[in-house]
Amino acid sequence: MPIPDEKVEEVRAAADIVDVAGDYVQLKRSGSRFMGLCPFHNEDTPSFSVDPEKNLYYCFGCQNGGDVFKFVQEIEGVGFLEGVRVLAERYNIPLPEEEVDQEAANERESILHALRFAARFFYHQLTQTDRGRPALDYLRDRGYTPSTIKQFGLGYAPDEWDALLTAAEDQQLDPETLEKAGLVVERNDGSGYYDRYRGRIIFPIFSHIGKVLAFAGRILDPDDDRDQPKYINSPETKVYHKKEVLYGLNHAKRAIRQTDEVMLVEGYTDVISLSQAGVENVVASSGTALTEGQVQTLHRYAKRVLLLYDADEAGSRATMRGMDRVLEQGMGAYAVELPEGNDPDEYVQENGGDAFNEYVEEHRQDLPSFAYQRARRQGELKTPEDRVEVQRDIIESVAHIPDPNLRREYVTRTSEVVNVPDADLFRMLEEERERLEQQARRRQKREAKRQERQSQEEQAPHPSPAPAEASASDGGANRPQPPPPDTSEAPPQQQSSEPARPLPEERVLLRLMLEQGRRMVEHVLGHMALDEFTEGPPRELVQALVEMYQNNNVRPQSFLDGAHGDRLQQLAASVMVEEHEASENWAEREDIPVPKLNDRPYAAAESAMKLLKLDRVEDAIAEVRDRIYEASQNEKEETVQRLQQKMMSLQELRKHVQRGDFLED
Repeated sequence: MPIPDEKVEEVRAAADIVDVAGDYVQLKRSGSRFMGLCPFHNEDTPSFSVDPEKNLYYCFGCQNGGDVFKFVQEIEGVGFLEGVRVLAERYNIPLPEEEVDQEAANERESILHALRFAARFFYHQLTQTDRGRPALDYLRDRGYTPSTIKQFGLGYAPDEWDALLTAAEDQQLDPETLEKAGLVVERNDGSGYYDRYRGRIIFPIFSHIGKVLAFAGRILDPDDDRDQPKYINSPETKVYHKKEVLYGLNHAKRAIRQTDEVMLVEGYTDVISLSQAGVENVVASSGTALTEGQVQTLHRYAKRVLLLYDADEAGSRATMRGMDRVLEQGMGAYAVELPEGNDPDEYVQENGGDAFNEYVEEHRQDLPSFAYQRARRQGELKTPEDRVEVQRDIIESVAHIPDPNLRREYVTRTSEVVNVPDADLFRMLEEERERLEQQARRRQKREAKRQERQSQEEQAPHPSPAPAEASASDGGANRPQPPPPDTSEAPPQQQSSEPARPLPEERVLLRLMLEQGRRMVEHVLGHMALDEFTEGPPRELVQALVEMYQNNNVRPQSFLDGAHGDRLQQLAASVMVEEHEASENWAEREDIPVPKLNDRPYAAAESAMKLLKLDRVEDAIAEVRDRIYEASQNEKEETVQRLQQKMMSLQELRKHVQRGDFLED
């Protein structure tokens, strides 16, 4: 049934448009109004105006305007009724219970309704039932209070195949909608569905305005002998895109705006424990490496990001990558390493919130200081060449800062840290900026060529059109990789709209993952980045395996069944019926042992990974060699010297790959 008019007006009267718009825009008072950068189009000068007296907004740049309902509709991409529900939930205004009418409700509203129901179900199971008592005792033992459990909506999924499914069906929620929401999984034989989360503590993942988007389920007993991951996470859905979501932001945004700073941690429990201890401006990146979309979201609320990752090498690498992303968005980037063996959850539980804040304030480091100290710990400052390489790495990060004034400040700060005259570092900066501009021009050239080829293909008659290429996004492999070769100057005959074929070593890896299943997927993708696989069907197949693994549902047979399309079905079939094992020439070429696939699958995978990485490094070396020749012909001595340094780095990387150092991470 529709929402009564009097309820709509009650929501309108309660909703403060400055408060609502402030979740998306940093607003500053200007007379009787508030001004900020428009969230609906890109601009450098604020033209987005909010009038609190009239409860209206208007952008003088793009002419977008309206009341608070219109703002929510535009920013969230929802209809009017859903916009009213969003604001009603925000301001705790109860609405009349509505029956789920699948014919009238759109898909997004149905999914959100199912997620809301599931969150209430899990919370009830944790707090009100005997079967949830062990999970509740576990949370209490960890120090979580009832108010914290309620604030974060923690729950428990009964250790049954269909507890949620049955309860949802009793409320006229159909299994198909539950599947679209990521709550249930279809049985292999197609005979029905079963609950995705069973016997786990549930962490609801909310949007920044408090709407349930997804869940993470943590195993209750870490010593359980069943072969299952510690966490199961919701898959991507119509409402949940994990690269855009930050866990805890709905609770933290007010504190973030007050401090202009956000702390970024790794885990859900880190956020909860810190918040309970009074450290409220904290969020987590929802199980992914920090993404550009997440940083852009944080930029709406904060000027600075403080990263707190584990003190091990993997944590420091993640910190460096996160700081680079933050700086690229024009924000301040700082890092803190807790004492080794401590994560934020453990530290604050043992020492309290005040001690945590004191430690953070005392140990926070900017990028130059953090990068230099990290290099010192790793023994990368022993030779003059090492020190110059570290200086160049820092300047490469600084070069991505969009504000020239801020770049200058960071160069000055780097000079203080590394004890090198800033004039020398400014020369490095100019070289790096020139390189970035060249990269941008090459990308533009490649995009222009791609569009030209696409236009020609569309105009030419084709009796049987070739499938379009698809590019996959980063699957989350968190390690530095050799750069892809620059193909902008490739001769026309090398450019083709035909899907790229996998290299022999890729075929081995694909076959091993399809044959061995989840454990092999974890082994391979724990040491390989998605973009190391050939763009097109090979990378698409790996991307699909990544998603299956993240959903704890690796089903290689589905590729052969055609569930992922004709191209991946053909590729899976071709690698599975491979006539030959790994070539014995590998051993002659790179001194790499070649175990038989069926006898020693993990050793075979490691050999294939090593060769694939070497191929990518060789591609990068060939590109740099061509660029050195071109620069020498144009008498650009400084560019030649920089490229020669790059060549030395790649050659060193090749040695590390040949030794198999990447397998020891």
